[in-house]
Parts: sequence; C-alpha cells; structure tokens
Amino acid sequence: MEVSIIAKKMIVRKATINDNEQIFSLYKKLAIVPDGIIRNPSEITEQYVSNFLEESIDNGLILVAVNEYQIVGEIHAATPKIYAFQHLLTDLTIVIDPSKQGQGLGKIIFKEFLYVVETSFPHILRVELYTREHNERNVKFYESLGFINEGRQERKIYLSKNCFHTPIHMVWFNPNYDMGYDQK
Repeated sequence: MEVSIIAKKMIVRKATINDNEQIFSLYKKLAIVPDGIIRNPSEITEQYVSNFLEESIDNGLILVAVNEYQIVGEIHAATPKIYAFQHLLTDLTIVIDPSKQGQGLGKIIFKEFLYVVETSFPHILRVELYTREHNERNVKFYESLGFINEGRQERKIYLSKNCFHTPIHMVWFNPNYDMGYDQK
C-alpha cells in the first residue's frame, strides 16, 4: 500500500531502503541545528541511518516527505521486539530540512503518520516520543496533534559537564486500537 498526499508539490510516502542516502544527508543537515535532534553530528553515520531505516520498515513505520525528488522530511518509529511492548510505536523521530521548517511540513507529515497508524496499525495503542521540556514550541506542536505529557526525566540529556536538558515523555493513543489483537 503506497501512502501519499500531495500538498504544494510535496508527496508523503512510505520510505524504502533506496532512500537511505537522502535521509542520511537530511540528518547531517539537521544535526548542526541547535535543538534540531538529540544526536551530535558525529553520531549521524550511514550505519545509524541504515539501522533505523531497516528497523522502521521491518517493524514499524517510516514516512518521507518529498519535494521535487528531494527528501525534505522524515518521520519514523518502531515496535520493540519484546512481547510486552507489541502495542507500541516508540522512539518516534521527526526531522524537517532546516530550509523548509515553519511552512507546515512537519504537521503534514505527522498527521499522515498518525492517519496510517489509525487506519493500518490496529495492533498499535501507543505512539511515544521524547521532546526537550524547554522547547515549548515543540511541546505545543505535539499537543496540537493529540499527544499528552506523561512525565519528565530531570537532567537526562547530557550536553556538557554541568549542562543537562530535561526531556518529557509524550504519548498519543490510537483511537482505532483493536483490543482483541495479540501477536503471540
């Protein structure tokens, strides 16, 4: 099933292994933006991208936003390979090209992601992510999509010897969760 929507010359679709190089390039661009993503530029490797791409394709969901043949956004989450967590899509990450931020692209790709979960993932109850508490813009963005704050983790994110950030754990509940589903 191909997932797509078109808005202002943009297509949102499921990612494939062939998207690896463009996703890697997108992550490299974003890693140098303050509060862009939690990883340092040196941690963005081809192997890192390949790993989450394969895991999300095989055991989760990954979508890309494409504008004029260029990937300008990506969102992914995966289900842990633990029976007790079969109802989760967790460690959700969304990245938008810095030159395209503030234009509504994040909301478009995120809404499509949640729509796919609602319509094609009846076994998923929870979609989970972390965001930095001080980044009020992101917190409000996630809340506008229906996420709720489940709590904070004081000084979990290490920046330097005496500088830490506090993330908050946010969750969205799938209204179409099938309570009778069990992977066994």
